[in-house]
Amino acid sequence: MFKTAGVRFVRCVFYSISIASLAGLLGACTHSSPPDPGGPKSWVVENVASKTTQELYADWIAPAVYKRSGSKVIGNYTVESGNLIGPDKSIGSLVTVRHANGSLTAMIEEKGKSGLLTINSKGQGDFTPSPTLDFSRPDTVNVGAVTPTDQPESVTEEPYTVDVFIGYSRTAVDAVGGDVIADALAKVESVNLGLRNSLVTNVSLKLVGVQVIERNYPMKGETLRDLPTIFSKGIEISQPDLIQGIFSNHPDDTAGGWGEYRGRKAISHAIGEAFRHEVGHNAGGMHCYADGGAISTYAYGYNNGKTTTIQCGNESPFYSNPLVKDANDLPLGNVLTANMARVWRNNTVRLSSYAPTVIPQAPQNFRATPYSSTAVTFAWDLEPRAVRYQIWRGIVLVEDTESTEITTTNVTAGLQRYYVVAVYFDGTKSPPSNLVWTKPK
Repeated sequence: MFKTAGVRFVRCVFYSISIASLAGLLGACTHSSPPDPGGPKSWVVENVASKTTQELYADWIAPAVYKRSGSKVIGNYTVESGNLIGPDKSIGSLVTVRHANGSLTAMIEEKGKSGLLTINSKGQGDFTPSPTLDFSRPDTVNVGAVTPTDQPESVTEEPYTVDVFIGYSRTAVDAVGGDVIADALAKVESVNLGLRNSLVTNVSLKLVGVQVIERNYPMKGETLRDLPTIFSKGIEISQPDLIQGIFSNHPDDTAGGWGEYRGRKAISHAIGEAFRHEVGHNAGGMHCYADGGAISTYAYGYNNGKTTTIQCGNESPFYSNPLVKDANDLPLGNVLTANMARVWRNNTVRLSSYAPTVIPQAPQNFRATPYSSTAVTFAWDLEPRAVRYQIWRGIVLVEDTESTEITTTNVTAGLQRYYVVAVYFDGTKSPPSNLVWTKPK
């Protein structure tokens, strides 16, 4: 949990203008223009780093109108999101994550053409349509006795951050284009967009850890139960509030995802909008009111006949709220039976309190041992959530490493002082460690 009044530190573990027609940008491509996104497609974009993000996705969202509502820089990535308004007044969404090297991950939610658009730094583009999932199927597991939350709606505006760890199978990483960090950021932002759209302003999700494993697991209750064991190493280091698993298609799948009802764990398919739906179960929401199952009468999604919200149909980027209307001027909730905005507000403290508050600290126990006539071994204690570490000699960077021990020849012959700092996913650095004086043997 991180309770914030301003700066929020985000980390990850284990890693390692005009809108122009895309047809005019592709040059020597496998397609002269983006194909109809009815199935998986591939093509090449030349000089991808020189293109604007808008140029890369423009033809894929047309004729919808994009209304961006969020933009932030996290480490080497720029994360943006907003709603897509279709000619028929349907409301979808667009979440883009652009790396400094030019690569793009874009989650497109648009009537009849939803999917994942990825373009790597070499210009290789791929579009994978979202699978058709039945979000009315049972997909929740109760975590034990729960207490009804029909108390008056929370009115606190104190901001809270829910720290999220996401683990992936190797085949899921392949399915999302290879850049697991970008995909994880996009999934987290899809929830944050839903919260903004639903006027939930005092809570947001932040990515604090990512881990990749080789085995792919099925979408079933047993996988959800075993999630802390499956991703034990990443969870131990990242210390998250919510634990999420992402897997690719498996013959033993029983649903598009599974989530703990009013809990902290969920699993979902790599492609599509299941992630935000399962997180909604963690918050305390169930499906449509007619399906039942919630401990509070209002903890459901909503279908107004034109638009379905995230928990009930999952075809638009909204959690139900009777105070919000769609493009047809129809309410997206019911004060008595569908108010997920209230559910989120009333469960903010719980969701952000599964793990202790983590404040970046200087790495402890920094030490040096002369290794040879030209090298020194440095070591220090692990700092939770740090992505990597930097060893400095004054203002000179000596080493940049993911390890907590390194032997280096980038040292001078004379006695010099050194220190180490921890570096987090968003580029933030910890205070410096204790100083050590050392030289080679």
